[in-house]
Amino acid sequence: MLPAQVKKEFRGELLCFLYDIHPLSISLTSIYQTYFQYWKTEDIDKILEYLVEKGYVEEETVQPPNTMFETVRRFKITPAGIDLLDGTIEDPGVLIVRR
Repeated sequence: MLPAQVKKEFRGELLCFLYDIHPLSISLTSIYQTYFQYWKTEDIDKILEYLVEKGYVEEETVQPPNTMFETVRRFKITPAGIDLLDGTIEDPGVLIVRR
């Protein structure tokens, strides 16, 4: 289990990452590939779950073309997530490190 401060920092880092690619979404697999050197997939899943539940990130499940059974989970920052990064709303569970 990650310490609370580490979770807060990673939530902020992941929001910044999603902001940088906004308005595009990104697959869960690509997020894993980006952060695999530093984070376990279970930790990434928990952080994303928090951000989705709070409404800062939108999750979409899509079926890629030419596949019958495969689905892909994609994530995108929401307007609330952008507001959190901009400082117009606050969440003590997310630490935004200003760049």
